[in-house]
Formats: sequence, C-alpha cells, structure tokens
Amino acid sequence: MAKASTQKKTSLEPSEVFCAVGLLMPSDDMRDLVTDQTGVKLLKWASSDGDQISRKITNLDNRFKAMFKKAGTLKRSDDKRKDMVANIVAGFSGALGSKAFMKAMNTKVDVATAVYMTGATWPSNVDIFRMKDQSSGFDYNSSDIVVQAGSKKFFGISLKKKPTAKSPDPTIINKAFSTFLDGDDKNKKALQDLNKVRQQYFADIVKKAQKDGIINVRGLESMSTEEVWNKKLKKPNGKDTVALINLKGFNEKDDPIELTDVPGTVDQGTIYDKPTGRMGLKDYINADLSKKDNELFKGFNEIVQKNAEYFANSLIDMVLKVQLDTKLSAKNIGDYNFEFALVTGFADYKQNSKDENKDKLNLEKAKFIPLHTILCGLANLAGNKKPYKMELDTAKKEKANAAKVFYQLSRDGVPILDLELRYKGDFKSMPQFFATITDEFQTQLNEKCLVTKPDKKPNETAILNKTLYAK
Repeated sequence: MAKASTQKKTSLEPSEVFCAVGLLMPSDDMRDLVTDQTGVKLLKWASSDGDQISRKITNLDNRFKAMFKKAGTLKRSDDKRKDMVANIVAGFSGALGSKAFMKAMNTKVDVATAVYMTGATWPSNVDIFRMKDQSSGFDYNSSDIVVQAGSKKFFGISLKKKPTAKSPDPTIINKAFSTFLDGDDKNKKALQDLNKVRQQYFADIVKKAQKDGIINVRGLESMSTEEVWNKKLKKPNGKDTVALINLKGFNEKDDPIELTDVPGTVDQGTIYDKPTGRMGLKDYINADLSKKDNELFKGFNEIVQKNAEYFANSLIDMVLKVQLDTKLSAKNIGDYNFEFALVTGFADYKQNSKDENKDKLNLEKAKFIPLHTILCGLANLAGNKKPYKMELDTAKKEKANAAKVFYQLSRDGVPILDLELRYKGDFKSMPQFFATITDEFQTQLNEKCLVTKPDKKPNETAILNKTLYAK
C-alpha cells in the first residue's frame, strides 16, 4: 500500500477519539460507565483503563494521549470537565451507532479488530481507501475513523455530534464556494465572475465605511478596486500586516496602520483599543452582509443560478459521497470490503452547578445513515428524470438577519440538503457552503430504502437499511 500523506486533512475531535476507544471495548462496559450521572466514573476510567485502550488506536497524536492522563484530575469548577464528560458520552454514543451500522452490514462486532484515525494522516494499513485530490487537497473519503473487522472488512465512519437527539443536526460538510469551480476549464468564466463580484463589493463597502467615519486610510478614495482588494496595512510592530478588508477596528488617527479591538501591545508597539460602543470595520461589513438585499450575496446567487445544476450535482456528490463505491472500485482494492456511513452521536450531559446529585447523563441512541441507504433514496428521486434545484430561501435569510444566505437543494419537490453560504471570518478567503440533510429526505430514507445489495461474497450480503439506531 502507498505511504500516507502527512498533509493535515482535518483536526480530530475528542469525541472521535472516544468513539474509537468505544469501538475497542465491549458495549456493556460503556453502558456500565454511564450509570454514574455525575461523570466521575467516566473520568476515572479515562485516566486509567481508557488510557490503556487508547494506545491500541493507530495514529493517535500526543495531545490526545495527554488528554486521557489529565481526565481524572479535572474539577467540577473547571469548564473543561463538563466538556470532557460530554465528549466521552458523544464518543460512546457514536461507537454504539457504528457497531449497529456494522451489524446492519451483516458484520456483528462488539470489539473491533483495529481502529484507525484519519485526522492528520491515513495510516498505511488503510491508505488504499483514501481518495485525495492532489491539486486541491480535498479528501473525498470523509471517514474520520476506519474500523477493521477481521482481515478484509473495513468500515468508514464520518462522525458528527450534537447535544441531544432533539437538537438541530450538525453540518456534514463545509467547502469553499470556489471548490466547485476550481480545476474545471468549463467553469473559468464563473470563477472569474465570482472574483470580480467579491472584489467590487469589498472595494465599495470599504470606501463607504470611510465616508461614514468608520476608518480613515490615506488615499483610499483614489484607489482602484484591485488596489483596495490587495491593500495591506502595517501593524504597530512594523513587521506584521493585515488586509484592509479584514480590519477589525477603526482608525482614530490618519495613520496607515491597523487599529484593532485587541487590547494591549505588540512588541512594545501600541495597539489602539476600540472604544465601547464604537463600530469597527468588520462589524460594519457584517451588518451590510446581513441585509436581505446585500449586493455581494446577490452577485453570488446569480453565479449559482447560472450554474445551478452543476452546483447541485457537485454538492450532492461532496456531501453524500454518491461516487464512493465507484471511485473505490476504480482504485482496484482487491478483495477488501469497504462500507461507509454518516454517524451522529449525542453528547447528552448536563452538569448542575450547585448539586452534583442533579447532574443528568444519558447515553443516547446514535443514529446512522449508510451510504447505500442514501444511494437508494437518491435513486428513487431520479426516476422522473427531473434535475436537482438550488433555490434561494429568502424567508430564512430575512428571519435570520445574519451575514449569510440560505439555499435548499431539492429534486422532484423533495428537499435533500439545507445549505448556508457564509464567511468564516476572513473576507479574503472564499465564503463556504455548510450542508445538512433535510428532515424530508431522512423521512424518505426511513420509509423507502429497506433494500439489499449483493456483496463480493455470498455470505457477506450487506443490508441497505434505513436510518438505524443503536439499541
């Protein structure tokens, strides 16, 4: 097998690590540990037996090794304690869900043969299942954990968490707007339009901010759109710079430097504080982005609608991994068997600040959606040959009053994905799509996709089941 890349794919979450540990221990042991509502039993376990089990995980980095050792020392007054217990519960929930998923694939596993973390690298034993685009760095196989059962069976787990079963579902993916346009010659015009729209908007809004007294930058009025976009200002230390459009604060003096809302000094250079109640440039821009008729998002939407079917198909593929089996077959993985599922664990722990006897801890049932279930649901919708649609949700935008826009991706009147397009803090970077599976599509999966799929061996038939829950 090929040597794994050392390029970081994503940051590992503590809940993912505890899920991996849960896969390497009997389920009854997990259930026993959560009988103590205070979480004390869980933390003691984490610093002792849990620490020992974690050493069996392939590719566990040192910061998580330290996390296990420190778990038993956390005090109730420490916020880290509450988070730690919740992450253990979410991890255990995810482990139970993963075991239920494997059982649905006709592979009953209580203690896994091996567990591999794929956060920073893909270990050599499972690197054959990785599908990384060398130009963009995008990992198509989004498994956070790969579980081995026996010598030939492997299960990819994309693990998410939420506080309780009734909480809103977490986003499955976040990808930059440009990701869908890069690398395809047919999309060069759309990418050029995208860059033109955002450069023009930020040049205009920054100049408007200066007229409104938010900033004061020498020569701004005479700068071209490109000059504003590329403009960098020096910080007081004389070394570091910041993009003009990313200023957090304002200029009180006529100086070409960043004046931020960060208090204190930088290398003995004075940083000017933003007075209480005074709006800074970033706040000013975000307020404009929150308007229902914002010009930037209007321009973005025009590009989306011109390429709606392309964006829709790309999002469906990236979020739901519809070509995973095909891509794996093309890699010629031999007689290995690889199955994939989206798994959501629940971090259901509430610590009472006054009375530990009133703590509430519940190992909630983890839900999972196998890839084959998703493929079944999409196939049902494809029967009438209608295209996917990307519809702007103006009502949700107006109600949210936030610096983002909302889309719903649907087919034949059935919503499939709820989408948000927003910035993550850096205006120089592309905005990102965030996606969740709609309740309507999950209902369809539950009702229509109880089917079977022949596997490579007659005795290894995988069940294409509906969304399932660990018992």
